[in-house]
Amino acid sequence: MFVLCRNVVQARAALDAGASGVYLDFLEMVGLGAAARELIAAGAWVAVAPPRIRKPGEEKIDRYLLSLGPAAILVRSLGALLDAPAGAPRIGDFSLNVTNKLAAREVLSRGLAAFTPSFDLDAAQLVALLDSPFAPFAEVVVHHPMPLFHMEHCVIAAALSEGKDHRTCGRPCEEHALSLRDRAGMDHPLEADVGCRNTVFHAAPQSAAHLVPKLAKGGVRRFRIELVREDAEGARRVVEAYRRLLAGEVAPAEVARGLRVEGSYGVVRGSLRVLQA
Repeated sequence: MFVLCRNVVQARAALDAGASGVYLDFLEMVGLGAAARELIAAGAWVAVAPPRIRKPGEEKIDRYLLSLGPAAILVRSLGALLDAPAGAPRIGDFSLNVTNKLAAREVLSRGLAAFTPSFDLDAAQLVALLDSPFAPFAEVVVHHPMPLFHMEHCVIAAALSEGKDHRTCGRPCEEHALSLRDRAGMDHPLEADVGCRNTVFHAAPQSAAHLVPKLAKGGVRRFRIELVREDAEGARRVVEAYRRLLAGEVAPAEVARGLRVEGSYGVVRGSLRVLQA
């Protein structure tokens, strides 16, 4: 069980709760180096995640991440798959859009140690993809707030500053947390990355808890939780719930009930729902 964390507080809590390792996906990359050095020195399995979009001239970010000595690096684009510098095992993220066995074979042939199935798959399609020799090479995301869209425009700077870009906006993203409220009253977290690009995440995390026993029995060995704004206690609660599920100590329905705590939206099946014609 691996946990993708946005700050060192989440990473410490995840490891304390029994995670096998953590991905450090610090969107602003502030404090990333210190966090990686601290956790690696403590003996933790630590991988790093680059920005989701990499433009020409941003290759230095990959070199910096590799200089931290990570156990692995998350590959998030076809460009990174083709020309990422050597130095650490590479794990393909969901954005490589592996939806079938042909795609799985292709990305693994490019040197990936594992791949993340696409979020476009529903439950039946995910099970069909992994009912194959590819199951041991898959890292299935079992809990995450779905990224709804990723954009060049920085809503945070537009809302909280008079600046035009990162040189004049005053970096309000480092001091404030913004969400977009929809017509149903749900607050969807909005986060900026190091390139000032924004990602909006769904307010209610999507859970694949109901699939975990079947996937584990079918040969899947790697599962991932992705966090966004959870505090230490929230991160610990989520990791503990799925750790117990993998150990066979609780049923999937109990995980869903346990994560539907006061003040949250609970969890949903989201794109994993199988729609009937």
